[in-house]
Amino acid sequence: MVEDARPDGIAPRCCLVLASRNPRRLADFYAQLVDGGAITVAPAGAITIRLPTGMDMVLYRPSRQRPQPWNRKGECLALCLRCTHLECTRQRAMALGAKVLEPLQEEAFGREQWLLDPEGNRVLLWEDPP
Repeated sequence: MVEDARPDGIAPRCCLVLASRNPRRLADFYAQLVDGGAITVAPAGAITIRLPTGMDMVLYRPSRQRPQPWNRKGECLALCLRCTHLECTRQRAMALGAKVLEPLQEEAFGREQWLLDPEGNRVLLWEDPP
């Protein structure tokens, strides 16, 4: 995964997140498509592909306790902002016009907050576990 641009977490680096029914198979597809992008697998099962541009694509299988994004067109792909201080980034996003899509979630892989940007695009704020 990518690191924050600044240690205070105010300017997080970004990656793409893609919900998948079979993250491993889809990761293999994209790694071959971009000519052998490096693949890493997180303990929680998310798979990261380093794209030739230097940006990461993270493929994951959503929790079955949440609405499945493939049931709603256009909701499998989102921008992910990786934060050191999720709450600071969330407050800043809200002040700039973002809206909460889902409540803050504590997961094995860290904390996450789904927002909608001012135009209604899904954005994931993600903070690694302590």
